[in-house]
Amino acid sequence: MRIEVHALSAKVHRVPLLQGISLHIERGELFGLVGPNGSGKSTLMRCLAGLRRPSAGRVLAEGTEVRKMPARDRARRIAFVEQQADTTDRLTVREAVELGRTPYLSPLRGWSEEDAAAVEAALSAVEMTAFAERLWHTLSGGERQRVHIARALAQDPELLMLDEPSNHLDIRHQLSLMALIRDLPITRVVALHDLNQAAACDRIGVMQGGRLVVVGTPADILDEALLAEVFGVAATRSVSEGGATHLHFSHAL
Repeated sequence: MRIEVHALSAKVHRVPLLQGISLHIERGELFGLVGPNGSGKSTLMRCLAGLRRPSAGRVLAEGTEVRKMPARDRARRIAFVEQQADTTDRLTVREAVELGRTPYLSPLRGWSEEDAAAVEAALSAVEMTAFAERLWHTLSGGERQRVHIARALAQDPELLMLDEPSNHLDIRHQLSLMALIRDLPITRVVALHDLNQAAACDRIGVMQGGRLVVVGTPADILDEALLAEVFGVAATRSVSEGGATHLHFSHAL
């Protein structure tokens, strides 16, 4: 799914949260959003998903304005995992992931083997198969996060959006999650705090004060000057033999 953002702005109580953002995200691209706390990443993600009405501008998915898509169509094509997503305590893990298939169900189309297979594949992808019969309220924060991601995967979307998906995850599950996201053959937009994780994206957009200040490949834009200006940290950059960029940080400028 190709995404186009045209002169997007958003406000709350007349306070600007996003200002004049224009952007395109290509089909199959892994696009990262980075920026300090309060820079507007989550607000932009909600606008891209059609969950927040902008005060100006448009978001197009394959040429169609996202907010004008029929709700069922949007739910099939776009999956969004928010930072503070929640689920009722009475559901099991499997039942929570099964909710991802809701857009495909109707009075004329009941639960099928295809739905069951999608749920099992999603549970396996986030290493939660063994937890399938556990109740939601017995899970840790990291386990709950993995269930939310599984529910999004079960939707079989064309666009997967994740807002700080590695929050609450231990280092092993952070690494496995990012590997999973990188390998998905769909468009992915991920808001991240960890700049070394962001360095694995195809392109990244850097946000500051509700504006998109630069977009490009990590190798092109994650340099010492930008990190000092936007994040207020000193950094040095190294490149591995395989070409991967790695950043080393210091508080002192």
